[in-house]
Amino acid sequence: MRFERIFDDLEGQFAHHRQEEVRAVSEELTRAEQAQLTLADRLRGAKDQRVTLHLGPALRVAGTVQDVGAGWVSLAGEGGRLRAVTPLAAIALMEGLPSRARPMGDAVLSPLGLGSILREIARDRSVVRVETAAGGVIGRIAAVGADTLDVRTLPTGEPTPVPGSARITVSTAALLAVLLN
Repeated sequence: MRFERIFDDLEGQFAHHRQEEVRAVSEELTRAEQAQLTLADRLRGAKDQRVTLHLGPALRVAGTVQDVGAGWVSLAGEGGRLRAVTPLAAIALMEGLPSRARPMGDAVLSPLGLGSILREIARDRSVVRVETAAGGVIGRIAAVGADTLDVRTLPTGEPTPVPGSARITVSTAALLAVLLN
């Protein structure tokens, strides 16, 4: 009788240690999986969620995550209309980003690069505010190169070029956001 209790106790301890080991391995695997997630994965997991992107000390862009491409995210405003395109490298802080993620294998990455999405905006002739590390400019995107974009400025906010408008070349490396009006 006494040996049965000892064996039951040993079996209980063994089962407990086995459960603790499984839990520890599971937690370690979870941490390893999380370490593999990129910002793009997290943003894909936030599709159709409202987020606020902090791009600098005084520049914040809010909207619903619409699309995530190779190195960029687009946010939509009310009614699902494109509101902003931001390079992922320009994002310093984010509010509203859920903890879930969609790794590349689970979601389709937009095939468009940043240049492609900027060329679409240029084709639409939309008035934009281009924000860079050096400041912002309002105008229309006139041309998009491999690592630059040209903006025809609208200094008074008029819908058409006026005297005093200029063609400004912006390095995409300094680009923080393209905001559509």
